[in-house]
Amino acid sequence: MQSDEKAPTEWNIGARFGPVVLNVTVDSTFFNSAIQQTTERHTHATCEFHLITGGTGAIYTDDTEYDASAGGYYIVKEGVYHWQRVSAEDPLQKISFKFDYSAGHLVAGDYSEEEARAFIHSLSNIQIFYSGNVGEIRPILSDIQKELAARKPGYFTKVQLLFSLLFLEISRDVMRQCRLTPAVKKPIIHMENRINIIDNFFDRNYHFKVTADDLCKLIHISKSQLNRILRKKYNMTFKQKHIEAQIEHIKNMLINTDLPIGAIAER
Repeated sequence: MQSDEKAPTEWNIGARFGPVVLNVTVDSTFFNSAIQQTTERHTHATCEFHLITGGTGAIYTDDTEYDASAGGYYIVKEGVYHWQRVSAEDPLQKISFKFDYSAGHLVAGDYSEEEARAFIHSLSNIQIFYSGNVGEIRPILSDIQKELAARKPGYFTKVQLLFSLLFLEISRDVMRQCRLTPAVKKPIIHMENRINIIDNFFDRNYHFKVTADDLCKLIHISKSQLNRILRKKYNMTFKQKHIEAQIEHIKNMLINTDLPIGAIAER
């Protein structure tokens, strides 16, 4: 029986692929939307998924053109500039959602590190990915749409599982078509370790002109993910946290050294 509660217009869905936490944002565009004939060059802070259900057109990056016609899907990584051109006579229809991902924490033995590395490798090594292979993906999306529309008991849990399955199929498709070399074996950095690394980064680099990109490369996450962590753990931006570290070290030198204020300021 369908719930009498008002249907939500947006869902934030957490799914998993082993220790990899997937954060999916679903709104009305997930149930089919038409896009305007042209869009300006733009980028987003999260990854985008689009399944073309009708119409014809093309997707462009700064150096590549991709077909956009019914029966295909594409993924655009965060930070990648792109735009679209579609036919006025045959408007483009698509199913869309946004997502990002990061390494979470599970007890060792509860997942395959090899699979987790392959999954992260497949998504992190593409800027934009287009595929006409929707045979395994389209039925999963249809099931997710049905569950979100009907909202039967347990629907949210089922949707989480379906998204995990969807990303498994996407990962296989990316690996197969891009023929990516196997991921280099390196430890997956869990959240609690990331916090320690972040704290140490600011403590050790207070006197350098470091950037958020420097920290992102160190812990293998995007800037949007880093911003969320800093906001959640410290309620600060990167710049604010860096300034705080500088102030703490200045206070320490004022209290524990005989250096004059001018020398401390210069340092």
